[in-house]
Amino acid sequence: MVQADKNIPPLPTSAAPQTLIRPASLRDLERLTDVLTTSFYGCAGWRQWVYPFIRLGIQEDLKQRLRAQSPRYACLAAVSVPSDEAVKACEEAIAGTVEASLRQPWPWQGDRHLYISNLAVDQGFRRQGMAATLLQSCEQVAQRWQLGELRLHVMEDNLAARALYRSAGFSLVQAEDSPASWLGLQARRLLLRKVLAPPPHPEKANGRFSTDR
Repeated sequence: MVQADKNIPPLPTSAAPQTLIRPASLRDLERLTDVLTTSFYGCAGWRQWVYPFIRLGIQEDLKQRLRAQSPRYACLAAVSVPSDEAVKACEEAIAGTVEASLRQPWPWQGDRHLYISNLAVDQGFRRQGMAATLLQSCEQVAQRWQLGELRLHVMEDNLAARALYRSAGFSLVQAEDSPASWLGLQARRLLLRKVLAPPPHPEKANGRFSTDR
């Protein structure tokens, strides 16, 4: 997913020991697909028959996005690296992932923002702050792209995700109805946003104005 900005360095995180956030690549495709599919779809009961097709669709869509290498798209992977020297050669585990893209409705409009999607954490790495760390990494991407606002969608009945985004500083923009929500077949989608604080002025950051009263 972060194919776009190759200047993003690996980001250390305190979410879990020996875990870092880095740009994803095609070599991560299989493991990213597993994290996304298991996070958003179950395979119990009759779903086991359609689960392979759902997984294949997710994989092919993700492959196209990674191959496109669009400068307006990024995909990040949270990677758990073995700390034991004896297992350093083992394949690193993908603990979570998130995608981000530059959105601008029309070229003449100034409503440019970073849109976040497909935030997912592997079941074995949940409740360790991984999702919050991935959101923080998206803020760093937005700052690199000189964007001052993050946006995302969440389903109204996903209370855990709503709590996560609220704690991360997101607020409600609007609730979006659909024919399915009108009939009570599906929850509404909520559009959330977070406005980022502007970066400090270089001169102020260097303390030039520290003597001003």
